Amino acid sequence: MRQVEPDDLARPLQSLIARGHSIRDVIEVRGIVEPALAALAAQHITDAQLSELRELLAAQERKVAADQPYVEEDIRFHEVVGDAARNELLTTMLSVIWDVLRTSREQWSQTNHRAHASVDAHRRILDALTRRDSDAARIASAEHIRAVGEGILKLLGGKNG
Repeated sequence: MRQVEPDDLARPLQSLIARGHSIRDVIEVRGIVEPALAALAAQHITDAQLSELRELLAAQERKVAADQPYVEEDIRFHEVVGDAARNELLTTMLSVIWDVLRTSREQWSQTNHRAHASVDAHRRILDALTRRDSDAARIASAEHIRAVGEGILKLLGGKNG
């Protein structure tokens, strides 16, 4: 039996999403996959990954305080959580979803209120991961993804959904 490569899933998933599924559907899938990854990450995260997440959160906090974009820190935070889950299939699925949502996520994060909400959510996720509490990580991630998803849908004014 051959090893499944990430591209074996990414290509058909990209094709499936490109066929015109609504942003709402993509957000719902993200809301299922990402909390599952956070729960797995709580079980497998390394001290080095926790340290990187702390550094990313601190950088995000500095940028938010200075009213600067923090998209790269946000993306990397979610990537580290995904990597910590140690499930390449789920992280591949999520990377395709992130690609689809990248522009709307960037637009959504532009206001100061949303930026502070993102920092607070990342802090709750990091706290749960630090305690290696799978249930708390799943809940914190689900709440974050739900809030971001609702914000993106409002931003788009119901388009595509």
